[in-house]
Amino acid sequence: MTEVTHAQDSSGAGYPGPVFPRDTFVDGAALFPGDTGVLSVKVRQALVKLLKGPYIDGGRDEKLWTTLLDNQVILRSRLSELFLTLQLDHERKIAVLRPVDPDVIGGSARSSILRQQRALSRVETIVLLRLRLLLDRHVTAQTDPTITREEIADLAAHYQPAGQQDALRDSDVVTRAITKLLARQLLLPTGLDDVYAISNALPLALPFENIGDIPAHIEALVAASTDPTGTEAMLDLDADSGAEDDDADAAAPGDGREDAAADAESKATKTEVTK
Repeated sequence: MTEVTHAQDSSGAGYPGPVFPRDTFVDGAALFPGDTGVLSVKVRQALVKLLKGPYIDGGRDEKLWTTLLDNQVILRSRLSELFLTLQLDHERKIAVLRPVDPDVIGGSARSSILRQQRALSRVETIVLLRLRLLLDRHVTAQTDPTITREEIADLAAHYQPAGQQDALRDSDVVTRAITKLLARQLLLPTGLDDVYAISNALPLALPFENIGDIPAHIEALVAASTDPTGTEAMLDLDADSGAEDDDADAAAPGDGREDAAADAESKATKTEVTK
């Protein structure tokens, strides 16, 4: 194998350090013209699926999960080049990517982060927190964690003023919430109309150390917002840090509610599980 030093990039500028070309005997045949990669096909496919997101479910794809575990050192290295870290839940067989905190690598690095935040509204946030509680109950009871659209609407309406509950159930707000959670694969289709399975990835999206804290966080989120429709962006689910506290201005000053709401948002932004 020939070592090449001070290679030229596309701009013609040299960069220091050795660059080793593919070794057919070690790396196998090139997969396409100009292929300089050294990962096998299955490892490349695992890397692509991680990057496409929102997560890998080893319970649904055992071969992919095994490939990920067997090659996690090289995968972590490749992901580090992109300012991403790999988080594994071995018990649930879930793998997700988390963006590096931009503040750790310098303020100008924020634009380099691949995964950007997509805010969830108050209704969507409340539904997500309630689904986290429901999943835990189903796991304890060893029953299938499913929920209907009507039940989701009731969950959201419960936290609305009495005069607005029926309107919310009939509105597009619930439909949008379900659509977002389906896109993030935190809700999964079951094949039945308006019946959804709750994803095992949800605990990584909402990593509460004590699940008993969730009801208080829900109440804090409700109390901290004056948005009558529940559609105001409140929680950024899709990044580890840098969330916009859209509800902070709406929180009542001096009553501690804004701190509780901010804590709830922090809990829910620990893991990225987006498309």
